Amino acid sequence: MRVILEVLKGPREGRTFTFDRHDTFIVGRSQFVHCPINDAALSRDHFLIEVNPPRCELRDLDSTNGTFVNNERIERARLTSGDVIAAGQSLFRITVESKPSPSVPPPSSSIAIPSREPISCAGCGATAPLSLTINGSIGDGPREPVEWWCASCRTEAAGLPQPVPHYTTVRELGRGAMGVVYQARHNASGRMVALKLIMPETATTRAAIDRFQREMSVISQIRHPNIVEWHEQGMTRGQFWFAMEFVQGPNLEALAKLDPGRYPTDQASRLACQILKGLGEAHRRGFVHRDIKPENILIDQTPAGSVAKISDFGLAKSFREVGLSGLTFSGEMRGTIPFMPPEQMTDFKTVRPQADLYATAATLYFLLTAKYIYDEPEGGGDLIKMLLEDQPIPIHDRRPDVPAGLAAVIAKCLSRDPEERYPDATAMRRALKPFC
Repeated sequence: MRVILEVLKGPREGRTFTFDRHDTFIVGRSQFVHCPINDAALSRDHFLIEVNPPRCELRDLDSTNGTFVNNERIERARLTSGDVIAAGQSLFRITVESKPSPSVPPPSSSIAIPSREPISCAGCGATAPLSLTINGSIGDGPREPVEWWCASCRTEAAGLPQPVPHYTTVRELGRGAMGVVYQARHNASGRMVALKLIMPETATTRAAIDRFQREMSVISQIRHPNIVEWHEQGMTRGQFWFAMEFVQGPNLEALAKLDPGRYPTDQASRLACQILKGLGEAHRRGFVHRDIKPENILIDQTPAGSVAKISDFGLAKSFREVGLSGLTFSGEMRGTIPFMPPEQMTDFKTVRPQADLYATAATLYFLLTAKYIYDEPEGGGDLIKMLLEDQPIPIHDRRPDVPAGLAAVIAKCLSRDPEERYPDATAMRRALKPFC
């Protein structure tokens, strides 16, 4: 299945853009967007479309002159085949194709239900609606098993600890965009683990589930003192579960808020260097985290002092790329966008290690100041527009006692251009060393 965006009118008339997997697409006057248009009626970043075929959502990026869908001005809108978008002098049409081009079939997409046996909720047995869309792989036949949970069973599963084979839940540790985490005990060994449960946003074929689990099995083989160790994984009652190393201490977000804006600069720099050691090993193996933020940095307390450990390595990326995450940017993502490098929004598919360096610098900034690198947009402005257009607030405006050299390292890593940051995690760590 593909989503096609066709330019019907305007300076880019005749251009066609095709999406066969989860992606983002930005239209505006800026040279850095996916479809730059020389039109004074457009804002620099005018609107964004997020696609996860066949689902498609448009959000206006707080533009001056507005975005219209079928002649109605909108802030956000779910798009369907045939919808016409107007912005400035340009008109666009959305088309959702039910079949991919036979010449180059994409590896995965979302497929409409072919003629098949009725699908039932794996929890209560309720029959799925005929309009249900299944995330899967192109070529999956009508006999491919499908995992689907109705809204009622999903709500129940999200609210209660779900039984996981061989583990006993002890207590809830936290909830976030990527599911719920429990402290649990392995029944045979007595080992304490952090047990993370995530439910796919859509009905999912067994092939898509297997692909996600294979990708996570590869990533979970990374072993490093500054990366949370993964023990095992599986799926139960519609939820993926991951048994990980249990870290006794808080995450970095909680650490920053213990004494806001006063965390010692030398200790903060040491923790950042530890994060970079873990990232350096992962980058060497070809993995980019893509979701470094204070919430995902756990602090272990050892006799030698605090040790930073990176959690959820590759989880968000693999979950999103297989198509299990629905429409990622349809929500505000308030806890993620302040740490996301601009290129991760504009170059969704190919993010390089420099993205993790940016996120590490934004995380260090937060540890030192207990504030984001941006102020909240005034008047409820759009966070994505802020990410694409605003410059980070210099750290000295938040905390004047930060050493000038350390402030310069952070500013370099927060450059909007990845080429202006350090070339790798080792170089950034070397630059931070004098401040440890």
